Amino acid sequence: MTPQNTLDLKGNFNTYPFGELLVEIAQAELSGSLRLFRQDRKTNVYFRNGEVVYTVSNSREHRLFNIFLGQNKIDKQILAGYPNFANDLEFSVMLQEKSLFSKAEIDAAVITQIEQIIIEALTWADGDWVFSPLAKVRSDLIYGIDTDKLLFQYARCLPSAYVLQRFKSVHEAFSAVPERMSDPSLQAHEQSVRSKFADTPLTIEQLRPLCNLPESGLFQALYALWLGGLIARRDWNTAFSDNKIGEIRRARVSLVKEAQTPDSHKVKTPPLTEQILSESVVKEAVAPVIEISLEEYLERVEKSETYYDTLGVAEEAPLSDLKNSYLTLVKQFHPDLFHRQDGVNLLRIQAAFTSLAHAYETLKLPESRENYDFKIRKELELREKRRAEGIPDRSPQSGLNTEDGLESFEHGLKLLLDEDFHAAAVYFARAVHYSPENALYHAYYGKALSDDESMKHKALGEIQHAAKLDPKNPKIRLMLVEFLVDMNMQKRAEGELKRFLEIVPDNQEARDLLGQM
Repeated sequence: MTPQNTLDLKGNFNTYPFGELLVEIAQAELSGSLRLFRQDRKTNVYFRNGEVVYTVSNSREHRLFNIFLGQNKIDKQILAGYPNFANDLEFSVMLQEKSLFSKAEIDAAVITQIEQIIIEALTWADGDWVFSPLAKVRSDLIYGIDTDKLLFQYARCLPSAYVLQRFKSVHEAFSAVPERMSDPSLQAHEQSVRSKFADTPLTIEQLRPLCNLPESGLFQALYALWLGGLIARRDWNTAFSDNKIGEIRRARVSLVKEAQTPDSHKVKTPPLTEQILSESVVKEAVAPVIEISLEEYLERVEKSETYYDTLGVAEEAPLSDLKNSYLTLVKQFHPDLFHRQDGVNLLRIQAAFTSLAHAYETLKLPESRENYDFKIRKELELREKRRAEGIPDRSPQSGLNTEDGLESFEHGLKLLLDEDFHAAAVYFARAVHYSPENALYHAYYGKALSDDESMKHKALGEIQHAAKLDPKNPKIRLMLVEFLVDMNMQKRAEGELKRFLEIVPDNQEARDLLGQM
């Protein structure tokens, strides 16, 4: 995780809306990241020299696979074959490796994804933001985004009353942007205002007599032209003061000079790959891995709150520690080593291994690790605060667990439809792990297990537990009845139906089934 430093700048959308921040960063040509927080939504916007080049969101609807699904360019059945389709970076690599889409097609989908994330964030009326000028995005994650167009369209839709509130004084000045002297998409009142700017800046007070427009029309045009990048704004209440911008630029210059210092004056750091591959470095650098029993390992993974907990490492652990822990656990607990275990344990081992591999694959790459850390940053800080105050922990990943549980459940359903019951059970087990109070997950876990004769007892227990969690759910109760009938437990099936009808007497399907019995 990237620690906050004195260059970081914080604020909220009530004072500085997201759209205005985009324009300020563009005018100052700043690089870095802008992290946005609103309720359970979190977004990270990356800049290079003032231009938006990449975005990340924790919203499921903005995942790359959903972009392809929304454009009807990919089938859900294809997704079912790739467990990591929810990881945008891995998913895009897979699409190209399998020749499903060209790089140009994938890039176009990513640009659509970025634009949708920006458009959603523009609608946030409240929330908080943090700008980190020293944050960097990976060089192969640079995309050309027409932010001016998005902002122009956004500004045109804003209520006049809101626009008027965004101007504090008639002494604010605007000037022309030479490279944007004309734009064929301008409306008549916008073109009228834009044409008044020549070589010198004009204040709002000076523009009033020059433009034959009502007050609301003038301010609406000015705001749209400014957000759209056709004019530059001066002398207003900015989020980034001149002093702050100067401080950021000096810091970046210092970093560049430091990077250009001759090697003879610096202690050489071996490349990351050398650190990983060199046995001597690994032995000296990594923290020792404490050996644990199979049951301890399973319980740890099943109860883990974060991917770091799954791997048994600290949140700030270096990559060498992550890799060492992962490889050690794989050597000890790979499912292939336990093929003679009873069915229940084997499924737990397979589900744990799936979680372990997913955790490592997410954390081993700097960009996906940063994205993950970004999602749970606030909760991790709260957990540390609670620990310092002696307050018992609660899960910092409850929101993420719910999302991961849904992904696992959906994957399990696809496998169940393909009658791959064993593989489906692994994913349903994972869904149950992430969301243990979800009755439907338990029910389908039991349904998948029921195909294996040796797992009938476990299957019954899961479906019964589901019925206890959600006693009024007819789908779950009828699933339990169907299972009991298949097991020649007619009387128990009738009893379940009668108990269900006592709770939900108007359920006709249950009444019809009881009548048939």
